[in-house]
Amino acid sequence: FPSILKGSSPTDGGELLLDKKEKIEILSCHPEVSQFIKQFVGSDDFINGKYRYCLWIQENQYSDAYAIFPIKERIEKVKLMRLNSKKEATRKDAERAFQFAECRYKDADCIIIPRHSSENRDYIPMGFLSKGTVVADSAFAVYDAPMWLFGILTSKIHMAWVKIVGGRLETRYRYSAQLCYNTFPFPKISEEKKKQIESAAEEVLLCREDYPDKTLADLYDPDKMPDNLRQAHHALDLIVESCYQDKPFESDEERLECLFKL
Repeated sequence: FPSILKGSSPTDGGELLLDKKEKIEILSCHPEVSQFIKQFVGSDDFINGKYRYCLWIQENQYSDAYAIFPIKERIEKVKLMRLNSKKEATRKDAERAFQFAECRYKDADCIIIPRHSSENRDYIPMGFLSKGTVVADSAFAVYDAPMWLFGILTSKIHMAWVKIVGGRLETRYRYSAQLCYNTFPFPKISEEKKKQIESAAEEVLLCREDYPDKTLADLYDPDKMPDNLRQAHHALDLIVESCYQDKPFESDEERLECLFKL
C-alpha cells in the first residue's frame, strides 16, 4: 500500500488560514494573491461540507508574497506568535513564518481519511481530494492512491478492524496511521479482483454525487443513508470480503477472527 501521511499543521494563530469571506476580500484588492491560496480541508470540513483556504507560499515565492501588505501583515503575526511560544521547535519555526510549521502536502490527488468520526456511522466517510488541496492535520492523506485502495479502506471489514484496534476520542472513532492503516491485514489479490473493487468503489462515489445538496454527515447518518448508497457499499463489501474467503462473513466477530489469523 502507498504510505499514509498525517495532514499539515499550521501552528499560526489562524493567520495563514482564510475563510471564504476573507479569501474574497483579499482577492478583490490583490488578485495576484490567488497564486498563494489553496483549499484547506480537515476532518470536519470534509464531513460537513465546509470551505476553508490557506496561504501556501514556497520559499522561492517568499519575496513576492511578502511585498503584498495583507500577506506581510499576516506573516509578521505568525512570526510573533511563534517567537512567544514555550516550545523551542515552534520558536525555531518563526524563521519561516510564511509556511506551515509541519508541511506534508504533495501536489497530487489523495484519499482523505478523517482522524475522528462518529461511532454511530457504519463507515468512516472517506473520499478523494483533487490536486492542489492541502489536508489539515485533523485528517490523514494517502497520495497517488489507486481506486481499489479506497474501496478496501471504505469497506466493512476495514471498519471492523478500526473499531477494535483504533483509539477513541470520547466515544468517537479515532483513526490511526500506525494502528489502523499500517497493521491492516490484506491478502494478495489478482488484477481482476482489483478491477472489481475499483468498479464497486466508483459506484459508491457516483451514488454520493446523486445528492449534491447533502453533506457526508447527512449521507452517512445510519438513519438517513440513501438506499442506493447503502446498496453500493454492500456490493463493495461483498467483493472485498471475497478476497478473504469464498462466502460472505456473517458478523464482525467472524471478520476479526479472519483478520487476526492473518
